[in-house]
Amino acid sequence: MVSKSVLNLILLFFAFVLFAIIWNAWGPIPLLINTVVALVALKIIGWLGIKIAINIWSIIILLVGGIPGLLVLIFLSVTGIAFKGK
Repeated sequence: MVSKSVLNLILLFFAFVLFAIIWNAWGPIPLLINTVVALVALKIIGWLGIKIAINIWSIIILLVGGIPGLLVLIFLSVTGIAFKGK
């Protein structure tokens, strides 16, 4: 069985590869703006009452996906599939 730290390193590697692909496709400025807007929107959504669990998975989804990633997190949280906050 693979340890948790090895799985985290594999996840980090895949997140870096996906980030590099998006960086090359969009460029640095739109990617940065999309990520910052998604992080701010996550905080605002928390104030509005939709609770999303903040963990390594949700942060990576936000950093790589930006606003579309945030919409996925909201859908998964509201339906109760994953990322259900307390």
